Amino acid sequence: MAEDTYSGADAPMDAADERILAQLATLYATVDPVPFDLVDRIDFAIAVAELEADIAELTRGDLVGMRSEETDSVTFTSGSLSLMVTTVRSAHHVRIDGWVTSPGAEVDVVGEGVTRTVTADVTGRFALEEIPRGRAHFVVRREGYRPVITPSMEI
Repeated sequence: MAEDTYSGADAPMDAADERILAQLATLYATVDPVPFDLVDRIDFAIAVAELEADIAELTRGDLVGMRSEETDSVTFTSGSLSLMVTTVRSAHHVRIDGWVTSPGAEVDVVGEGVTRTVTADVTGRFALEEIPRGRAHFVVRREGYRPVITPSMEI
C-alpha cells in the first residue's frame, strides 16, 4: 500500500491557496449569487420568531384593472384566516382596500419607515389611505389567537 506523502493539509495557507479561494468565491458569486433580498428575509424570519406568529402564504396574485389606475389584488391564508388586499397605486402613495375573515381584527401595514393600523369592521372590511410605495407586509391580530404575518410584497 502506497503511503500518502502529501502534507499540504497541515501547511499554512500561502498565496496560491488564497488565489484559489478567491477564484472559488468569484465562481460561486457568478453561478449562485446571494439573493438581493436575503437580509430582508432573515430580518422577517427573526421578527416572526420573536412574535411567535403564524405566517400566511400567498394564495393568489392577480392584476386587476380599476379606474385606469395600477392595481393588484392578492390573497393570503393561514389556517382559518384569509386576508385579501387590493392596492391602488398613485405616484407616491397606495390606497389599500382589504377584507379579513375575522371581523374586528386589527390589521397592521408595515412598510418602509411606517406602520399603520386599522380595525376591520363587522364584515371584515378595512381601508388605508396614503401608504408610501415600497415593500410592505401585513400583521393581523385577533383576540385569543397568535398574530398572523404575511410575506412582504411590493405595494
